[in-house]
Amino acid sequence: MNRFQSLMLVPLLMVGTLVLLLGLVSIDPVDHRAQDAASEESAPRFEVIVLGRAQDGGLPHLGCERGCCVMARRSGRQETPACLGVRDLESGALLMLEASPAIETQVALLHELTGTTDRGRRPVDGILLTHAHIGHYAGLIQLGREVASTEAVPVWSTPRFAGFLRENGPWSQLVELGQIELQEISPGTTDGKTAPIAFEPLPGLKVEAFLVPHRDEFSDTVAYKLRGPEKTILFCPDVDRWDAHDGLLESLLDGVDVAYVDATFYDGRELPGRNILEVPHPPMIRTMELLEEMGRESPGRVRFIHLNHTNPALNDQDLQDRIRGKGFPVAEVGERTRI
Repeated sequence: MNRFQSLMLVPLLMVGTLVLLLGLVSIDPVDHRAQDAASEESAPRFEVIVLGRAQDGGLPHLGCERGCCVMARRSGRQETPACLGVRDLESGALLMLEASPAIETQVALLHELTGTTDRGRRPVDGILLTHAHIGHYAGLIQLGREVASTEAVPVWSTPRFAGFLRENGPWSQLVELGQIELQEISPGTTDGKTAPIAFEPLPGLKVEAFLVPHRDEFSDTVAYKLRGPEKTILFCPDVDRWDAHDGLLESLLDGVDVAYVDATFYDGRELPGRNILEVPHPPMIRTMELLEEMGRESPGRVRFIHLNHTNPALNDQDLQDRIRGKGFPVAEVGERTRI
């Protein structure tokens, strides 16, 4: 083949390549409009924000003279009780999981982090309660006429918990004056015998509640699964033990992308002079042992919350780093997950 023939062959090869490419495109056409629509349908609709991570009494803790609280008082450090906030990214509506004694601080943080203003007497659009221990519902009293004097803020709880609020003051006054509006939920069981009835505290946010074993003096106790278009979050700040029945922990984690679980005690030795059996919780070391494989394969899927003021994982950064290295970070106030 001479030089002239070679030059003539180049355009022919280019044309052939173009025809081949066009043929490939026509074989498998891409509908970008369909892709965009599918992306919009599965896009996150809600944002979940950690507003507090400590046990009911927070840090510093009333009655504590140990170094953790002495140093916190001197430095001004504060840790508030376990609490999550939820924002609807489309409407701006706000929810809280728990009404802790630090509700004002936590609502203010939720407003700051979401750029929310001019809320007046409706600081949030609803509250989900897990149980009737003071760190989880005592903040409701701030909705009364002495403080916020809210109007019909929806409050979701189990029927037993709702009955307690209706029948006992000062909570009953909130109901009588229409400052809160009780919404009764139908929780399921983690043994699979009773399925939960899902509800939507915000349009598009599907929530399921599951009964968990805990000290149920005034109400039963639930964990919540929050299902958005893209992800599911578990909130289980209180449970007595993971071995109450076979599969309890596995059932709670089923289908969950991020789980906030009880981390009240690190190894159970944090309450000298008190009988820890009176306030049972699964130690962090036990949870990490049970979920060791998950920590390796899906680090960050399980995150610790509801840490007692004496828990070294709340106060020791080196220990926090070691726990994180095993795949189980301690929740950070302000951290966000879109679901």
